[in-house]
Amino acid sequence: MSDEARSACREFEPRRNLFRGTPSAMTESSAVRIPPVPSLETLFNLCAGGYVALMAWEIWSRTLTVWVLGGPLEPPGLVLSLVNHFLGTSYASSMALPWANATFAHYVIGIVGYPVLYYIFSRGVKRWDAILDAAVLGIFSIFVLLALKNNQFTSWMGWFWLMVALVTATRFFNPSPLFRECLSFGSFTWFNALGIFAPVAGLPFLLMEWGGGLSFMSWVGHILFGFVAAYVFERLEAKRVTAS
Repeated sequence: MSDEARSACREFEPRRNLFRGTPSAMTESSAVRIPPVPSLETLFNLCAGGYVALMAWEIWSRTLTVWVLGGPLEPPGLVLSLVNHFLGTSYASSMALPWANATFAHYVIGIVGYPVLYYIFSRGVKRWDAILDAAVLGIFSIFVLLALKNNQFTSWMGWFWLMVALVTATRFFNPSPLFRECLSFGSFTWFNALGIFAPVAGLPFLLMEWGGGLSFMSWVGHILFGFVAAYVFERLEAKRVTAS
């Protein structure tokens, strides 16, 4: 095991101990518990991780994705699609104020929303990373099998599935629990955006009907975002716990 992996495991241990000997209405063997209310310092660390991760996402989505696909990833567009779907509006990216509002919502979700969700998962659900990995890969696999049955399968879809499966499979030999959870959270954020909210907004599942390139770049970007958000938070939190 590398020195970096050992360091990550040592800093990860205080958080794992939250499930041991803590006063809670749930028993120690419970798979789900109410996580402790985060302190102001913990909330700051969560938002710091979210901010750094959002900056990494913006670089990926607005530069590298443009170089590959010819256009950026636009989460505010998904926000507008959701608003239009539920409120019956017709907002478009060309409308400055609705687009600014959607962009602000995207920032809030990235800096606050997803980090808080990570905190709830990591402090409230045992083996949450394995559960999410199994769910994401399982549902994606079913989608690919249905596409194969309905003659909608493409070689690119198969390669994409293989890459998701290989990244997910690294959990079986990754020596760092923290690294495993960071990757799992990133994968979940991708599926949450394109596998749940996109269909709710009336868009194709995982946006695969649009060729798959956009979905793949989004997957990589979300892996990057989720990993950085969780990793930065856990490192800051470990330093806080050690200092106290």
